[in-house]
Amino acid sequence: MGTVTVVGGGLAGMTAAWTLRGLGLPVRLLEAGQELGGMAGSKVIDGRVEDHGVHIFPAWYRNTLRLLDDLGLRGSLRATQQFHQLLPGEFPVFRTAVTPAADRLLFGYGVLDLLSREYGARDESLHDFLHSRWYLTDAAIADIEHLFVASSAAESPAVSAAGFRGSIAAFARHPGRVMMPRGDLHQWLIEPFRRRLEEDGVEVRTGRELVGVSVDAGRVRSLTLRNTADGATVTEDLTGHVVLAVPHGQLSALGGDVTGSLQPPHGIDELTSRPLGALHIYLRRHLPRLPDEHIRLVGSPHAITLLDIGQAFEGHHRTVLNCVVGRVSLLAGLPQDAAVKILVDELSTYLTDLTWSDIEHVCYQPHFTAPFFAPGPGLDRYRPLSTTTLENLHIAGDFCAAPPGVAGMEGAVRSGLTAAESVRAATRPGLPPVRIDPIGDISPALARTLRRALLPVAAAVRALTRRRRRR
Repeated sequence: MGTVTVVGGGLAGMTAAWTLRGLGLPVRLLEAGQELGGMAGSKVIDGRVEDHGVHIFPAWYRNTLRLLDDLGLRGSLRATQQFHQLLPGEFPVFRTAVTPAADRLLFGYGVLDLLSREYGARDESLHDFLHSRWYLTDAAIADIEHLFVASSAAESPAVSAAGFRGSIAAFARHPGRVMMPRGDLHQWLIEPFRRRLEEDGVEVRTGRELVGVSVDAGRVRSLTLRNTADGATVTEDLTGHVVLAVPHGQLSALGGDVTGSLQPPHGIDELTSRPLGALHIYLRRHLPRLPDEHIRLVGSPHAITLLDIGQAFEGHHRTVLNCVVGRVSLLAGLPQDAAVKILVDELSTYLTDLTWSDIEHVCYQPHFTAPFFAPGPGLDRYRPLSTTTLENLHIAGDFCAAPPGVAGMEGAVRSGLTAAESVRAATRPGLPPVRIDPIGDISPALARTLRRALLPVAAAVRALTRRRRRR
């Protein structure tokens, strides 16, 4: 059997390469960029290392956290204590909750209601679910919708209710502190991961972009690669298996021979992604009274969350605001300077001590050409399995089939494992299956029992909120 070729050096491809090499298979890893990591990586922009965005590691990221353990990199993370919320004009007072207690109780009942549902092949949007619940207040709905767009770039009509249910169940079944990296992911995760791959014998080649795939007689026969340094292309015959760990848009562009081999066929063409912007602001001074954990700007028009990595990351001595811009799509078409001005002016309505004279440098990454996969309502059925109908082709990526709610970093790692398992089953069936840890769920029947028992409480609280609003 020939070498296994993994195309795509993001976290999915790196995980697949690591796992396959652990099975004793010869592996080469090809990446179009000059660095590995994909959306989990970093870029050097204007002489500074800039992350793609802010990353968190919940306790239910079981496969991701086990991968870090296997790599000896769990120490690259630290536990967070809480999620801070800031309203306009209230700095430096941060809250842990922003809606009244009654609204929070009704939201909790809504979570129970959502957990009681069995979507199966059916689905609905988060917007439709929230707005069809008689007990939810407008304030609670608005807060939930804003929180979601801040974290995923998706407005509630484009969010899968089944996926939201899956992520809530995962948090409930796997409680624990949310972890965050001690520094940029290139230094603390991607570069050490690359070193381990190369030390274990994986051939890593960067600057190699996949531009074509040749299929014949039920197999991938060759790959056409472009050298990104000089633009030269070369077609390489393929004797072994190949794992394509590239974004779903790039996979779709490879044509019908590839997309038709997926399971389901051509389903990948239905998947959607949305840009999740990043704005990094370097200050000339330390901005006092900021926590060293994640902050949500409540009601922010562009759905901004931020982290002062000057405190949170090692090696910084002044404030560096690492902002995620959930509604960056609203800025599409604007010149960069105009977009930055809008966002900084918005920030200053929350961080009232922040002035333009404080700012030394700004790095704005709207990511319009590198969007974030966001599974929409009913789209889970189009997410492809890692195994295809071509005997030597396998697929990895956060868009691959997974339990509802699993995407992002955990989805990428999980897909790398499932792709490696697909290769193992085809090439080394005598070896034990690749370990893939399941994500826990909540019994809908149990949730329905609790929902019925608490119905009188929800009705009473909702009546109280109505009387309160009439005053």
